[in-house]
Amino acid sequence: MRITQSMLTEAFMRNLSNNLRRLGEKQDQLSSGKRVRLPSDDPVSAVLAMRLRNTLLSVDQYAKNVDDAVTWLQNTETALQNTGEILQRIRELVVYGANGTLTESDRKAILDEITQLKEQILQEANASYNNKYLFGGYSANIRPFSYDASGKIVANPAFAFLTKVEVLSDTGKGASEQTGFKAASVDMAKLGSAIDLGEYTIIISNYNSSNMTADIEIKDADGNTIAKAQGVKIDEDGQTIKGVTKDQNGNEIEDPSRNFVLNFKNFPLKGEGTVVLSLSVERRNSYNLGRLNTMDVALYGDEVFGRIFEIVESIEKDLQNNDPTSLSSRLSGLDDAINVLLKFRSQVGAKINRLEATRTRVENNRIDYTALLSKTEDIDIAQVIMDLKMEENVYRASLAVGARIIQPTLVDFLR
Repeated sequence: MRITQSMLTEAFMRNLSNNLRRLGEKQDQLSSGKRVRLPSDDPVSAVLAMRLRNTLLSVDQYAKNVDDAVTWLQNTETALQNTGEILQRIRELVVYGANGTLTESDRKAILDEITQLKEQILQEANASYNNKYLFGGYSANIRPFSYDASGKIVANPAFAFLTKVEVLSDTGKGASEQTGFKAASVDMAKLGSAIDLGEYTIIISNYNSSNMTADIEIKDADGNTIAKAQGVKIDEDGQTIKGVTKDQNGNEIEDPSRNFVLNFKNFPLKGEGTVVLSLSVERRNSYNLGRLNTMDVALYGDEVFGRIFEIVESIEKDLQNNDPTSLSSRLSGLDDAINVLLKFRSQVGAKINRLEATRTRVENNRIDYTALLSKTEDIDIAQVIMDLKMEENVYRASLAVGARIIQPTLVDFLR
């Protein structure tokens, strides 16, 4: 095989270009600090790096959630602590006020202080953080307690709102294995005022697939019929199942307070059968602390403060009536309220401890994932510097070899 000058020159230029390319790659790696800058550099490592970045973003958000949850619970703990101290002061005043030697004016002075202490308890019960009420439960944007028309402190009615529907069972008849009834079919905003928490059985009969109608009967947990309707359009919204009750003579009469309103447009029924529903109050103000790891940090004002306001207002009434005997009997109720408060403080403390452990885990995860990401896409600086010097020497040697391979021409002599 005859080797020509052009062949030598072409091979030289190709190798020189490859050497220069490798030198450029090492310079890019050293200047950027990254081994993988493009997916084409290392597809497997690039995919892993993207997953690790997404994981780190999640970990960072979990850390923020933990900090926010801790702050929420610390504010809750402060409110409970202040309330506890106020109740202890009220207890001291009750013990003093039950003294038979005090006059009516003395008890009036005690009443004035207890009234002010009650106002402070109301402030603690309506404490907020980040524009959300600490004891608002599910309705964190609505003030938990306020005065009614009679001047009595009452809980926000939203504490009792039904907010959650669950289908516990769906048993179809005939060719239909299930009726296809969905929890979303119950219009919670339009339930009758007499519909309360608990389980309800929905019986679907006389299903007509041609006209898309059926008869629906609803029974409570005791098996009593509370609502029923015939010819219900099972593929349309706004279907009212009229509430029923019995009068003094045992005759069935309509009762709008037991109405159910069902929406079937998005989820038409598939056939006859029996469905068991659960209506409940979903009380949650939870933080996402990790995959499948959430914590409900809210306390519910009606559970924490409901009994407290009842006791304090009873004490006020006894002081107004100048009744030391009745006043003395309030001590046991006051002690019970203090114990309930201590129970919730214990729960808050336990949750804070759990959050602190979660914070440690999240920080460790951040360190581990960051280290793994660095191993995946970052360079070993010492190694790359050595590789760069080697590629530089190879390139210089290539230039030197090229000077020998490329023969001088007549033009070189004419310079």
